[in-house]
Amino acid sequence: MNKQLTSSRELPNPADTVRASIENCEDEPIRIPGSIQCHGFLLLLNEEQTGVVAASENAPDFLKIPLNLILGASIDALLEREILAALAALDEAVEPVAQVTYLGSFPLRQELYSVATHLVEGQRVLEFERIERLVSLELMNAITTNFVSRIGRLSTEADLCRSLTREVKDLTGFHRVLLYTFDEAGHGTVIAEENDGPLPRYLGLRFPASDIPKQARELYIANTVRIIPNAGYVPSPIVGLGNRAWKTFDLSSSILRSVSPIHIEYMKNMGTMASMSISIVLEGRLWGLVSGHHAEQRTVPYVVRSTCDLLTKMAATQLISLRNAAELERAVHFHTVQRKLLTRIAAEKNYVSALMSQVDELSQVTDAAGSAFVIDGQCVLGGETPDHTNVLQLARWMDERPDLTFFETRHLENDVPWASEIRKIASGWLVVRISDVRQAYLMWFRPEVLRTITWAGEPVGMRDAQRSLHPRASFAAWQELVQGKSVPWSATEKRSAQEFRLAAITIGLKRAEEQAEIGESRFQELTHSLPNLVCAVDDSGHISYVNQKWRDSGLTVAGAWCDQPNFRAEDRDRCLQQWEAAVSTDSPFETEVRFQHLRGSEGLYLVRAVPFRQSNGVRAGWIVTFTDLTERRDREIALRIAEKLTLSARMTSVIAHEINNPLQALINIHLLLRQEVLENDAAVGYVRMALTELERISGITKQTIRWSKESSSQPDETTSGVLFDDVLRLLAAKLQNRNVRVDIEGRDVRLRGVVGQLRQVLANLVSNSIDALPGGGHIHLIARASGEEASISVEDNGTGMTEAVKTQLFEPFFTTKGDRGNGLGLYISQEIMERHRGKLVIESAAGVGTRVSMVLPVASSA
Repeated sequence: MNKQLTSSRELPNPADTVRASIENCEDEPIRIPGSIQCHGFLLLLNEEQTGVVAASENAPDFLKIPLNLILGASIDALLEREILAALAALDEAVEPVAQVTYLGSFPLRQELYSVATHLVEGQRVLEFERIERLVSLELMNAITTNFVSRIGRLSTEADLCRSLTREVKDLTGFHRVLLYTFDEAGHGTVIAEENDGPLPRYLGLRFPASDIPKQARELYIANTVRIIPNAGYVPSPIVGLGNRAWKTFDLSSSILRSVSPIHIEYMKNMGTMASMSISIVLEGRLWGLVSGHHAEQRTVPYVVRSTCDLLTKMAATQLISLRNAAELERAVHFHTVQRKLLTRIAAEKNYVSALMSQVDELSQVTDAAGSAFVIDGQCVLGGETPDHTNVLQLARWMDERPDLTFFETRHLENDVPWASEIRKIASGWLVVRISDVRQAYLMWFRPEVLRTITWAGEPVGMRDAQRSLHPRASFAAWQELVQGKSVPWSATEKRSAQEFRLAAITIGLKRAEEQAEIGESRFQELTHSLPNLVCAVDDSGHISYVNQKWRDSGLTVAGAWCDQPNFRAEDRDRCLQQWEAAVSTDSPFETEVRFQHLRGSEGLYLVRAVPFRQSNGVRAGWIVTFTDLTERRDREIALRIAEKLTLSARMTSVIAHEINNPLQALINIHLLLRQEVLENDAAVGYVRMALTELERISGITKQTIRWSKESSSQPDETTSGVLFDDVLRLLAAKLQNRNVRVDIEGRDVRLRGVVGQLRQVLANLVSNSIDALPGGGHIHLIARASGEEASISVEDNGTGMTEAVKTQLFEPFFTTKGDRGNGLGLYISQEIMERHRGKLVIESAAGVGTRVSMVLPVASSA
């Protein structure tokens, strides 16, 4: 074969060569390295997805075929049929571009591989990783379920991060697993670590932002899992047909993508031979990384990596929930402070004098160390502040910026150079303008916080800017003294200052009653804008205020908040007991409850209650919030069900396919046998009967394969009598063994649809009725047509069902038959009916019997 090959060998891989071709780490072509890691191999298919146009140079090591025979070869000749079937089942119309899809674990050349795929510019990339140890999907599901249950009980970010780090360590077996978060400058600080000894501990150390270039951070967000099993690997270049420059092929989404030589050098300097990272992404921002390190080579199966990724995403969701709850609690605190101050200020005729009199408590609006009120060249100070001269000089700095209504900094001397003189008291400064006509400002101050930051090695930028392309050779603790900076102002504190500014502007000459209304209105706007259900209650639990979300939920707006008729009885009793304990101990309250919405569905909510206090410290009441957990719970359930269904569909297709092949052979043998016994009428009859049964079984396997692939069949017309006869013939032995009598009513009702699928639904319903009869009994098959609908009903006088069982009938894998059922019959039947624009209607009573009806559009309108 004469094939023109091009190889990414044209781009050398050593780190020194990479440095010579780029100016800084931001220019390094990490998205197009032109090669992959050698623990797996890669195939690139043509646009028709029938043949191979490029492959990694190490593919022959795995496929046991020379590279020149791999390139240009048909995938039918290279891959096993299970892999080909999985590829054929992909729906490119809904497959996100560049998103990796895990096809499963498949045998190939007497070894087991994890196979993943994604699309790049319309071409399909296949990646194969050899599986060194099998992983139980059931175990991974159990670990996920247990982790979800555990993190739901954690109340702090630190506990959550430690729990996630421990779980990843247990799953992967790495010597060291770190969890570190990034600050606003991109520096990472290790806040959780699990370490079994061979590698040094980094807990509490800081890593400079220069360790992870910007483009690498972007890839961490796009691809949340990255594995490097062996830092000493030799890259395997991409080789392909034609003159295309394969070294520039985009490998951004590749799980085998080769690693930057600079990063490999970084790992070796750290003493790490294998690593894995999992991104923690909060609201589209890279919040942190879970990073596993091993002193020797180590692989982690794809399924385990996916489980770690899923656990990290769940932990990220919980982190957001904890932060939202903390923000709400802080907002309630600041609202209480503002309402207290504004009420006093508004009670005075002269609001300026009132502000001056309250300046000592003004610092509580932002949790500052000191505050100042400046107006017309005069200032009143409270708490720890610079002297009058310096405060008025800061006011003049604001005067020179008339368009600036709000300003905050934690490093004042960086914006106001002379402020280095006052940094011990005023490194942090927050100021709001409260008048456009007069010189009037509210100011808050925070002192310098001397901090000793311990870095994991001296940051490159601090040592030698010219060596930015060289990874650090040392990770020994290196300390830096940070001066001139205060504790940063949080978003809630800044919002509180701005809200207070608006209130102060609004006050003017208004009276105390008006100010109280403004404060209450602000609080209502805050609660109405939240996605949570919010109410204010007294110590007895009686409601004094609810937000709009509360009203929309259908909960009552009067009486005790925890004595809701919508609550489940057991939840209501539990809430009452826990609420009394929380009030008696003056401690925050938290629990989960379920209740019925106005629309009839049941929701699961996390309930939290925190107290708020009067100026004298006496508890004034409680803020109760309901956070909807229903969607998260449903997502978790749906994920588990989807995984089970995918596995079941694949197993069903494979089993049916394997049965169908010997069945065809048996059918051919029977045809030959019939030619040999033509003289014996009895033998001919028996052979004909056996052939009929074999063809029926063959039809069942073919129908099973069609369902597992979800292929569409052509609709046809039939009658109810034909369906009845087919099903009763199919279940004749079972009916006879159970001594079940069957009556038929309405044989001439015409139906239109995929006849095999309708027969499958009816056979499932009749089989269920037989199973519901303890022995003997009666089944009535009824077909009717009325108006625009036709129906086929299966009615029995069996054991019937309770309401609790009826609510779960269409859930996959739910069964009342124990080991005799798989719980998929009614689920599949309902799906078939929905495809026919029909439905299943179930009527049943325990001890009386069951009637299940297939309702379809009539043949003329279908």
